[in-house]
Amino acid sequence: MIFGSFKRKLIITLIILAIIPIITLGIVIDFTVKEQIINQAIDIKTQFVNNKADEINRWFNDKERILETIATNYLIYKKEKDLVINSEKVSDYLKNLAKEIDSFSDIYIITKDKEKHNSILLNDEIDIRIKLLYDEVLKNGNTLWSQPYKDLKTGKTFLTVLIPIKDETGDIKEVIGANIFIKSIEDIFKELENKLAADGFTIRVTTLEGKEINFFYETNRATNSFDKELKNINLAALIDGDNGKISIQDKEYFVIQSIISKVGWKLVCLIDKGVFYKNIIKINEYIITTVIFTLIFVILLASFLSNQFSKPLEELREGTIELYKGNYDYKIPMYRNDEFGQLAKAFNRTAEELNKSYKRLSEQTKMLIENNKQLQGMNMELEASYEQLQSMALELNESEEKYRLLVENMNDLVWAIDSNYRITFVNDQIKDMLKYDKEEAIGTDIRDFLSKIWYFNSKGGKSANLDSNFEKLLESDYDNIQVVLISKNGKEVIGEVSTRRIFDKGKLVGVHGVLRDITERKKLYSQIIRKNEELFTINKISKNLNSTMNLDKLLKMVVDDIVDLMKIPLCTIRLLTKDNKLKLMAYSGELTDIIWFDDIPIDEDILGKAVIEGKIITTSEFTEENTSKYNERIIKSGKVNCINTIPLIAREKILGVLAVATKKEMNESQITILTSVANQVAMIIENINLYNGLKESYLRTIKTLAATVEAKDKYTEGHSYRVSKYSYLIAKHMGLPDKVCEEVEIGGILHDIGKIGIKDSILTKAGGLTDEEFNEIKKHPTIGARILQNVGFSDVVMNVIKYHHKRYDLKGYPEESKLEELPLEACIVGVADALDAMASNRSYRKAMSIEDAIKEIIRNKGTQFHPEVVDALVDIYRRDPETIIEISKSYCG
Repeated sequence: MIFGSFKRKLIITLIILAIIPIITLGIVIDFTVKEQIINQAIDIKTQFVNNKADEINRWFNDKERILETIATNYLIYKKEKDLVINSEKVSDYLKNLAKEIDSFSDIYIITKDKEKHNSILLNDEIDIRIKLLYDEVLKNGNTLWSQPYKDLKTGKTFLTVLIPIKDETGDIKEVIGANIFIKSIEDIFKELENKLAADGFTIRVTTLEGKEINFFYETNRATNSFDKELKNINLAALIDGDNGKISIQDKEYFVIQSIISKVGWKLVCLIDKGVFYKNIIKINEYIITTVIFTLIFVILLASFLSNQFSKPLEELREGTIELYKGNYDYKIPMYRNDEFGQLAKAFNRTAEELNKSYKRLSEQTKMLIENNKQLQGMNMELEASYEQLQSMALELNESEEKYRLLVENMNDLVWAIDSNYRITFVNDQIKDMLKYDKEEAIGTDIRDFLSKIWYFNSKGGKSANLDSNFEKLLESDYDNIQVVLISKNGKEVIGEVSTRRIFDKGKLVGVHGVLRDITERKKLYSQIIRKNEELFTINKISKNLNSTMNLDKLLKMVVDDIVDLMKIPLCTIRLLTKDNKLKLMAYSGELTDIIWFDDIPIDEDILGKAVIEGKIITTSEFTEENTSKYNERIIKSGKVNCINTIPLIAREKILGVLAVATKKEMNESQITILTSVANQVAMIIENINLYNGLKESYLRTIKTLAATVEAKDKYTEGHSYRVSKYSYLIAKHMGLPDKVCEEVEIGGILHDIGKIGIKDSILTKAGGLTDEEFNEIKKHPTIGARILQNVGFSDVVMNVIKYHHKRYDLKGYPEESKLEELPLEACIVGVADALDAMASNRSYRKAMSIEDAIKEIIRNKGTQFHPEVVDALVDIYRRDPETIIEISKSYCG
């Protein structure tokens, strides 16, 4: 019977107890966890698709940056040459770039007249697809990408990108474009497809309008039944915005989509909802599996309990088997004190004795094996030594032939001389390098070829000059010394030589060396040094160009730097006035005491010629025609043989000239430096003029706002203006920075702007105010701060508006519990406000004198007013009382 044994009863009971909670847990999981798992799976796939879309966008951005860098280098090269670039050279340059850059098939530049460099088009005509893209670039002035298309020549699929190249005025003169292999981006799409296809997704790339792009799958995408269904379906019409589900032929699909904004593509990933559930949700299988494993566990547990009684005998049986196998370390655990325990103890002692005997036999066997190995090793060493001797003899015969071939085919000149400087060996390179045949050189004194010899240090140039002491070649070995040789046709060749002396029984018998032609490298090094000097000079001058907005100070620093760095006797900057005269703005050099300080008409001197013609004018021959009263003394000084005039041009407008007088004509490098400096100076002059214009307009607007407030009360007319002037005077006297002084002045003008929000009846009331009316007046600092909080004024201006009625001891209004110290700018305007209030007529009292008002301020020093601000006002009045009195009378009716 089924319940006839305890073991079966135990197994059935445990199964029943285990299966009830498992079934309950499975039902709960099916109703609650399943949907959460599906949502998380969709979120993970969505994030993966978005990441791939971002990676594709970065791919397009990388290609744009590469093309923009090429365009920038092209413009720099073009600007340096300042002339029309040879079309063939540009085409070769672009072709080479395309070969060096992975994924680029072709790079080309199209000018506005359709002239092309490195064109890829058929019959020298613009491909209509590129032409449409090119016309759109000209129209919009933006970078544009094409959709994938097949090249008419090669049949390969490309993407085309066109980027406008704009001149200084912003006009598009040229367009740089590149054809990019579509296959260079396929790896990203393959990774996306491989990742999602494994889970049952179908991936499509479409335009934003829904048109499918198939160029990525021309050769490697298998066609299934769902793919065929999609060919006749407009996905854009089915997918509404970010909708995550659609229905196709009575089937519901999950949809994941992401935008590739750079080229207007959309990644659309679809999966049958039923398939997705089948792949993702396997909770029921897990539950069934869990139940099965639980049942197995319960059965095993019951079996374990029933088998505990037979375990000792099984262990003894296992121990016997282990001894039979030779495992003499095996021990039966003695966890009982009964007969089974005693039997285990006897078994363990027997195993221990057998183990000792086995180890003794093993040690003896090991010694015999080791002795045998040593004998075998000695025999193998003897055989190897014999083979090595044979190999060395063979290599020695081959090495001489290899050495000869190596020397004969080297690009460097290999030579050897004896102790009398006679050439004993030279390779064939002497023909290419010095135009001599080997036969002509052999036996010749090597000193006949050498004209100079020196050490060379890459940082310091020449060093440790050997004074052409060729005998030193025999005194030491040298590495990388430089020599000048005379070729057969008389040309100098610069070489880099390493030498090693040859000794025989301690006696010098010769020298051999290797010489490399570095003539071109030396020329390039000289060019680099010259360019570095140009950049150093330009950078040193440029550092000062952005240090100040004061035009006079700026121009003075420029001429001083030019004179100091270029070691010239005179440099001037003159700016063009409205009446076509050149006004002297800055000058420097030893000849400044004889220059013409007045304005110079542009049609009466050679300086004006640069303005009229708009280009650099260099005068090195002085005649009656180019000598005038303005430059006569400079020319006759005997220290000037050349005058260079560079126009200052900004935004195609000539602002003035930079004139440089030199003892000798300037080289191309110096002209380049001056041209660069002149361009930078012109732009900064233009920016300073624009800044000053904006600043004046800004101040006029602020004064208009203040006048609007004061128009309500004739007694306060001009009050804000006077307060701003007092405040600026005090701030300047206290040594505050110019910017802070200007902001204090603006704060003074606007300090009462909050009175716009106070009733006119209170502002213009004759006599004293009631407590309620005074409380309204006390709100005007807070109102003013609230009115201007979003305008963008600095903290200095806002502190003045909010705290100008706050006392130095932090009494007064508005109440501010977090304020620990009154800002200095508020203290300054507070003193200026009190001074003007006491020195002006009001409807309820007569004005005090300036002196009495200052005395009243002194009496409240340290309590109501900041001590240092009061001291500054007193010092100003003591030194220059007329200035204070003149301000007090401003805007008085």
